[in-house]
Amino acid sequence: MIDRSQRIIRELVPLEQVPMLQGKQIHFKNIAEMVVTRAREIPDTPMVYYYDQVITYAQINRRANRVAHFLKAKGVGRGDIVSTMVLNAPEICYTMFGTQKLGAVAGAINYMLKGPEIAYVLDDSKPKVVFVGSDYMADFAAGLAQARHQPVVVEVVTEVAHQADVAECTLSQILARHPVDECLVDQSPDDPTMLLYSSGTTGMPKGILISHRNELCICRGKTVLGVSRPGDVMMIILPMFHTNPLCVWTYPTIYAGLTLCIRKAFSPTDFWPAIMRYGVTTVQGVPAMYDYIYQAADPAIIDRDKLKLRLAYTGAAPMPVPLIEAFKEKFGVQVVDGYGLTEATGVSTTGTTVPRVTGSIGTAFPGLEVEIMDHNNTILPYGEKGEICVRGEPVMLGYLNKPAATAESLRDGWLHTGDIGYMNEQGYVFIAGRLKEMINRGGENIYPREIEIPLENHPKIAEVAVVGLPDPALGERVRACVILKQPGSMTAEEVRDYLRDKIAKYKLPEVVDFMDTFPRNPTGKILKHQLKQTNP
Repeated sequence: MIDRSQRIIRELVPLEQVPMLQGKQIHFKNIAEMVVTRAREIPDTPMVYYYDQVITYAQINRRANRVAHFLKAKGVGRGDIVSTMVLNAPEICYTMFGTQKLGAVAGAINYMLKGPEIAYVLDDSKPKVVFVGSDYMADFAAGLAQARHQPVVVEVVTEVAHQADVAECTLSQILARHPVDECLVDQSPDDPTMLLYSSGTTGMPKGILISHRNELCICRGKTVLGVSRPGDVMMIILPMFHTNPLCVWTYPTIYAGLTLCIRKAFSPTDFWPAIMRYGVTTVQGVPAMYDYIYQAADPAIIDRDKLKLRLAYTGAAPMPVPLIEAFKEKFGVQVVDGYGLTEATGVSTTGTTVPRVTGSIGTAFPGLEVEIMDHNNTILPYGEKGEICVRGEPVMLGYLNKPAATAESLRDGWLHTGDIGYMNEQGYVFIAGRLKEMINRGGENIYPREIEIPLENHPKIAEVAVVGLPDPALGERVRACVILKQPGSMTAEEVRDYLRDKIAKYKLPEVVDFMDTFPRNPTGKILKHQLKQTNP
């Protein structure tokens, strides 16, 4: 039996004593009820800053109701899936909240996907309606043409022109035509409310079903940590099809009655001006982003009188300790490391500002247990490396349409993350490596089979193995090792050109190595850990 008596016990603030929650409802059956309640309690408080737009809680709730009325007219009801494929914008709030008011499931589609990838998601999730930004309509139309499932398509119009003609109407038309009457229906805490896709080890993405209970636990946990203050503004930079900006930031910010500052994407030139303009106090990102800011940004451009930024949260990959310390020294902003995955609603451990433990990803997030286990689900002694496993209310309902994969990941109530780490006697967790073959490129998870499968279909390629190549800025880059049927018959650029309309741009191999043989075990399996050690 492992002695837990020495583990750090966080000093959590009781919900009833949290300053932002004074006079507000603190317990909810579902997150749609939470949105409606906050809109009633603080109608004129800004929920979103988006460039020149200031959008209040009441305004967002009314627009979500208009979307809900449209969806009802299309036959959307409890348990149906409605997806968005939209660049970061307030429209994501309108469509997701409107969907969730009806007891339907709000899905998010990675807007970097290409035709075949989009077709797979459509056929796997079978959404009744999909909201698609003009920016991605051409790729979406290509995927729709390849998919068996044909949803209703609504265009979220932007300035990007395209030739696709697959949308039935626009979101602007919906917001102009439909009523604002409240559409909230009664829902159980264990009903599914979000569907987020994560890459799969077989090359096929897995849809992860998140319940109201999962998300509400994250909302409460973020609040009782006691790091947020009244009037805080949280900047959203990462893509809003990811669990982090949605589950760890958007909904918890609304629970606390605070404000989001949504940006389309990370921009080094926009970063500090936006933070000063909107009074941003907290930002979330990935190590590569903070490294770029540290290397490229001139502290002289910062007006210290306007700077309110206190905390910069990071995840997706371990952030080098020297960078954490240098960022604090250069900008006066504390970086807080953490760890999470979509299957646990985005966050499983989080660091603290005091005390800091060098190199750690923190201790268990409120509402979760974290242990280091062997393959038999046995908890390992402190300091011994094993698989990081988590248990608690934020753990997913399961994978959509994949009961075998669900059973493999969820064993005896524990979610097996596939990441290797160890824990010290105080409960601080340290990442040591990966059990699986996932490549983490600047916070984007890439599984080799997503790239290997299309390459295996090329007539000139005999065999391919994709591995990660260490990179100081991005964590890893994608390296494709290729054996050609006829040596010299392809170039690296031809390999990339072949893939451009088949996989998202960020998955394209940045290094292509043509080889004669691969290292193998006695059964012929490619030894990727040895392949990683060969010089590119």
